[in-house]
Amino acid sequence: MRITDITIFSYKANYSHGVFTLSSGRTSTGQPSIVIRIRTDTDIVGWAESAPLGSDYLPSFFTGEIAALKELGPQILGLDPRSPAAISAKLDRALMSGMAAKSVIDIACWDILGKAVGLPTHVLLGGQLASEPSAWSSIGFLETSEAVKKAKVEYEKGVTFMQLKVGNNPLEDARRVKAIREALPEKVYLFADANASWNLSQALIFARSLGQDSTIPFEQPCRSISDCAQVARLTALPVILDESIITMADLVTAHAAGITGVNIKLSRVGGITKARILRDTAVALEMNVNIDDTWGGALTTTQNLQLAVSTRPERLGAVDCFAEWTEPLIAEVPRVQSNGRITPSSLPGNGYGAINVDLLGEPLFSISE
Repeated sequence: MRITDITIFSYKANYSHGVFTLSSGRTSTGQPSIVIRIRTDTDIVGWAESAPLGSDYLPSFFTGEIAALKELGPQILGLDPRSPAAISAKLDRALMSGMAAKSVIDIACWDILGKAVGLPTHVLLGGQLASEPSAWSSIGFLETSEAVKKAKVEYEKGVTFMQLKVGNNPLEDARRVKAIREALPEKVYLFADANASWNLSQALIFARSLGQDSTIPFEQPCRSISDCAQVARLTALPVILDESIITMADLVTAHAAGITGVNIKLSRVGGITKARILRDTAVALEMNVNIDDTWGGALTTTQNLQLAVSTRPERLGAVDCFAEWTEPLIAEVPRVQSNGRITPSSLPGNGYGAINVDLLGEPLFSISE
């Protein structure tokens, strides 16, 4: 089997609930999503999606990843997509940057591999270990009463895993987080995500303001691994890392420093091939794992789900299901159920149904033999 054609599409993955908010005043009503279609000489086709979250979140940004795909595409023409690790190595030799571009290529190759052997990708990643992983909801920067109201609505929908956005004024953020914690049953798992916006001092003020009885974990309170590790040591609270974990060296350093969990974004680390290695290492180190991505829609949901359900359930926290909060949906995909959980499709490959190509419009460009 050989790759014969690579086509890049894009569409706007809109936030379904108005304005999505992050720390430091960052907001979004949606992001342009990159969709790749890889064709082969056997007529098996692979699809994948990646949407960078603006240009002020990670070094990755939309126009940069499009440029990277123009560089990387010719490198893989003629190669066998059923060997994602070999393709990943080829991409790394060709370009040091372009992690999201590498990610969509890698994920589409996994899709082709699954279709070629007639198995869902999660079976190829180790099997379906977590039959119905929890999906999480994100509660952004709202007035405290509105944030509590939204959290209650999410709980009534069945959600029991919620990410609370923090990272602005630590005192105000702490008041909002405490109010949400008090309004929900103990079985609802909450974690506070600062998206690397605080310095060490601000993170410690937030922790002290939560009070001695708080057990709410932090996600990426500070930019560096060392500062986040200091937060963990000085507060005795669990710390999950996200933005600062890109390589295996980052993960091992974090674990040695006392970090207890990792949020793995496929596009940040370069796709399923690399995310799987990080996931397996984190699990072997007894760390907790969440599966996520920067932004996206239907295909991003199924991609996340493949890695999530092949993760040992006792180490898996939750999975980000973008189909629940972005639109339009360009494919038929599994949806979150009334119990806040999601069941993967048994379809071969990455587990999506028919692609609505009309929603993608004309291709941005194609690369072919």
